Amino acid sequence: MAMRMRSGSRLVAGCLVLSALAVAPARSAEKRPVVEKLQVPQLSVEQSAAEFEQRRLRLLQFTARPDGAKPSVTDGDIYSNRAIALLALDRHVQEANERIRRTAEWFDHPHPRGRRHDGECDFAAMNLARAWHLFKGGERLEPATRERIRHFFLEHDFKSRHPSENHVLLFRTSRYLMAQEWPEERFKAYNATGADLLERDGVWLKQFIRFRARQGWGEFDSSVYIRPVFECLLTLYDYAEDTELRQLAGQMLNLVLADLAVDSLNGMVCGAQGRIYPPQALDHAAEGTYGLQYLYFGNVDPASRGERGTIVDAVVSSFRPMSIVLDIALNRTDAYLNRERKHLHNMADTLPSRPLPGSIRKATWYTPHYALGAVQFQDPYPPGRGAWYAYHQQHQWDLSFVTRTRSRLFTHHPGRTGEHNYWTGDLGCRCVSTFMHKTAVLALYDIPRNQRYQFIHAYVPRAAFDEVVEENGWIFVREGAACAALRMLGGHEWTTQGEWKDVEVVSPGAKNGAVCEAGLIADFGSFEAFRREIAENEVRFDPERMQLTYVSKRAGTITIDTKGLREVNGEPVDLDYPTYDCPYIQSEWDSGVVTLIKGELREVLDFREQE
Repeated sequence: MAMRMRSGSRLVAGCLVLSALAVAPARSAEKRPVVEKLQVPQLSVEQSAAEFEQRRLRLLQFTARPDGAKPSVTDGDIYSNRAIALLALDRHVQEANERIRRTAEWFDHPHPRGRRHDGECDFAAMNLARAWHLFKGGERLEPATRERIRHFFLEHDFKSRHPSENHVLLFRTSRYLMAQEWPEERFKAYNATGADLLERDGVWLKQFIRFRARQGWGEFDSSVYIRPVFECLLTLYDYAEDTELRQLAGQMLNLVLADLAVDSLNGMVCGAQGRIYPPQALDHAAEGTYGLQYLYFGNVDPASRGERGTIVDAVVSSFRPMSIVLDIALNRTDAYLNRERKHLHNMADTLPSRPLPGSIRKATWYTPHYALGAVQFQDPYPPGRGAWYAYHQQHQWDLSFVTRTRSRLFTHHPGRTGEHNYWTGDLGCRCVSTFMHKTAVLALYDIPRNQRYQFIHAYVPRAAFDEVVEENGWIFVREGAACAALRMLGGHEWTTQGEWKDVEVVSPGAKNGAVCEAGLIADFGSFEAFRREIAENEVRFDPERMQLTYVSKRAGTITIDTKGLREVNGEPVDLDYPTYDCPYIQSEWDSGVVTLIKGELREVLDFREQE
């Protein structure tokens, strides 16, 4: 395969070797508008807990909308998230009830924006269940609204046509909570009484939560889909009459928050994620979890969120995180490695009753100044067991800096539309392999000919870095106390026009890849010294074997191929990860026992069935 040769490159024994044989002059970026740096409050555990109510009220106001406008049946609040917030504040009660009634009339009225009501009615069901329980003891929920909610649940099938993890949980949770309200009533779509459904869904929900504690979430660490998970868990925590289920929901809320925290820089979820969209991939401020971490921890610059609201469940719930979770989120001053393992998500078997034998292993290298994370290896799906779903909206690797919400780097193979789009996912292609060790990550892309885009690209937003320099085929960035280097194996060219001007770097070639290494400027002495050292590191790429080796003076010799090879310094890497393994969270694979650790403190979350 013909490959473009750049300065400092040579062919040796069929491999493309990239090094600094010839020193090219540095080229700095043109001046771009500055992206404001974050001003993050430095809070103690006691301060964070004391200021929770202030943050909650602020978010409740923003969720209701600070401009004071009345809700409308034709506005974008199709699930009544804002309407419930307004009722919680006792504002625009009549209009909020009208909005909630329109949500409850889901099956009778097409939405003016053309959204398919029959497709995601479980989102509506969850909010209607919250509204019912939150206001059933007072007068804010009007009689006509109560009747429409009853009609929604008792007369219709409100199960989503999407059988993914969050949708199934939304459906089961909302049905359980309403079956609890009406045990003697018959739910016509399911030909069962509330009492029957209560027992059936209660068993299912307990098994579901326990399985996620044992083998992780399929939509893992998703800064998008953790939000519906939180909706369900918070509402179960607040209203489930079953003590065991309520306890499991509370434990899982604390576990999810701790799991988020150990991969986050001041509320920004870093590293690899399952199921996100371009807005979240390009800017941490767009993450649904950014608002949740602001609420529960407070270590988020309020100005970076503007007047964004959040899920209403979080700002009306009685749930408060454990003190040890706050301590983990707020006080991590040393670098560490976080290893995690997740089950393969199978949409045909969401509980699952027949777990797939494989798993996904991911790792994140955390420092207080940057975090680098990647999927280390993903087992193939067995034949006929949901292989089409692999890499569904998956964010494969990411390097994020603590100073700005857009200061981040990653590479990706763009897809046509939908679940494999221009900035996230690899659905239907499955052409990416990644691996990180310490401060370096390697990515390989073997793009089939049937793919529209025969290139890879990188997200490198110039305006979000203090300095961008190009030397010897590398792109170097400096941001705050940290820096990074990115090399794309097919060479690179900046996009100079259109939407992605000065944020996208394109590398042509169907057999391609990238190397990225990060570090602290203090460890190298200067940004210039970092660039000199990285330029001397060797990169060997064999496009026929699809094998990539990076020889780093600090991270070691790292080798990856597309068939499963993962080596460091010539030795295979043990990828038999636990469910959680870092200084703050420990859990053996499939055990259901999770230990939270902070200093001398220990809290055990035991999800096992009690005898």
